[in-house]
Amino acid sequence: ESFYLAEQLILSQYNRVKTSKPQESLDILLNGATTLLEANQANEGGSLANTYISEMVENKIKPDANKIGRIEGLFAIFPKEGSKQRVEFMKAAIAWTIKLGSCPHGDPRLHTELARFYDRRKEYANAHRHYVRGSRPAEHARCVMEWASKGYPSEIDLFIARGVLEYLCVENLADANTFYQTCVKSLDENKEEGGKGGEDEEGNEEDDIDDKRKPLLNYLSFLLQTLERDALPLFDMLSAKYRASLLRDPAFEKYITRIAHIYFGRAAPKGMLEELMSMLAV
Repeated sequence: ESFYLAEQLILSQYNRVKTSKPQESLDILLNGATTLLEANQANEGGSLANTYISEMVENKIKPDANKIGRIEGLFAIFPKEGSKQRVEFMKAAIAWTIKLGSCPHGDPRLHTELARFYDRRKEYANAHRHYVRGSRPAEHARCVMEWASKGYPSEIDLFIARGVLEYLCVENLADANTFYQTCVKSLDENKEEGGKGGEDEEGNEEDDIDDKRKPLLNYLSFLLQTLERDALPLFDMLSAKYRASLLRDPAFEKYITRIAHIYFGRAAPKGMLEELMSMLAV
């Protein structure tokens, strides 16, 4: 009860000055949230932290390095039992950066922090979605390879392809390259250590995993090189040559359509880009 009263007192102080002294009012919220979170009060501290974000949205305050640093600081001190509130806060902060910042997919630093949070909890799918919009492709590659190791060896190339294609869909060719190279290096290291075998989804032994994943990995390598130059005919030729590999995941065709639109200006079928952006949304 005392912490609830503390929250109400902080809100009262904030409301008294928010019109006349907007910056001071934000500092009141920030400091109050910090104090309550450090006291392990995820509900009250999280509520003030979310109000801090809401007020920046309402007042059309744009993100900058200082404000992003403050958000990272708040995110770091949420108590362990406040995981739900912690995620809600960071998602609200990312939405603020999408609305008022310069990054259409949200600030990469905040995405990275949320990805790391999910990564530590072994929530690989959630981590993957935020790493793609983050700024640490090598960390992302390590996460995805760990995730892929939980499945069938014959599908490791699908995990890598999803990462590469999704980076390209959010217009990040540089990180797509780093992600791909890190994943392939991991495969090479695993091969040198004697990692192989396993069973496919039908229980059959897999003695030659490398050959099974090679076509899709080759496609990704050629694709990344093709996107470095204006080579739409080559892009189309690759898509046709590796069509059988690309059909292994129904989403890949949509990704390829989006990539052609971004890098070569090709018009996409009506509604497809909207559908794809919905698929990629966080």
